[in-house]
Amino acid sequence: MWGRTTKGYIMQQEKRVLRRIQFERPARIVTRGGQKRSVKSYDFSMKGAAFLSQEPIEIGEVLRMTLNVGSPGQSHIMKIYGQVVHQSKKENQYLMGICFKRK
Repeated sequence: MWGRTTKGYIMQQEKRVLRRIQFERPARIVTRGGQKRSVKSYDFSMKGAAFLSQEPIEIGEVLRMTLNVGSPGQSHIMKIYGQVVHQSKKENQYLMGICFKRK
């Protein structure tokens, strides 16, 4: 859905209902096929997350993302299971969106 114009530009309205919280940390993903990749978490919501990757991941791919959510100097490892539902180019990386799934 398209919103109002600002100085001649048409702005696209945000479609998401749930608030996203920016949370950037190094992370590791493993695909269903066992492919491993280092990525960077980008943001989270109650239903999904986004991360930055050097290479795109196919829409529909199921993966596990592991990251440390502890305070500096402390370790608290979180494992997230999700399915890739979004892919877009962000500068020289890919912004990948996942919808949380049960293991």
